Amino acid sequence: MASLLLSKKKKKKIVVFLCTGNTCRGPMAQGYMKAAMDEREITGIEVRTAGVMTIPGLIPTPEATLVLKNAGIDIRAHRSSPLTPELIAKADLILGMTPFHVQFALRMSDDARGKTYLLKEYAESDVKMFQISDPMGMTLEVYKRVYREMKLAIDRILDNKEFFTGQTPEKPAAEPEPPKVEKKKPARRKAPAKASKKKTTASSSS
Repeated sequence: MASLLLSKKKKKKIVVFLCTGNTCRGPMAQGYMKAAMDEREITGIEVRTAGVMTIPGLIPTPEATLVLKNAGIDIRAHRSSPLTPELIAKADLILGMTPFHVQFALRMSDDARGKTYLLKEYAESDVKMFQISDPMGMTLEVYKRVYREMKLAIDRILDNKEFFTGQTPEKPAAEPEPPKVEKKKPARRKAPAKASKKKTTASSSS
């Protein structure tokens, strides 16, 4: 498979995966995307992850570590990191797991506008459910399902050659408002013309 490379003159594209505690969804998405780029020989992209409600230094959950280990990916060195305005400003693309993550980034910094989306919405990998639910506290099977959802979305992004042109292709903002449709008032129907009454003359007998 031919390599998809950004020009050496251009800075690395920074992609940030947003989750909540930054101990399961974010690390799994980051770990898989890095591995998938290595397999495809893709360079010029830096993959980061951050949490909107976390503290620095937390390790991945055992379930997230195991799911990635079974896929041949080691995320044991990951440590949680909170989202900051500085990271938002540096990022070229920010991909949240739920609308809460997207809205958090948009409220944190105006720099998030135009480059922050839901992961599955941006990848167009699932037209029925854009949200990727939090597997924290759930079974290993739930972790596997979440991983499959993120893997499918990331694969679709990496298979899109436009993604590597140096400019992030625009996608619709998360949860766009439906366009306003102007309702036309129905035309009034004219009442049917009333039949003219004919005058009848009663004949009189003599």
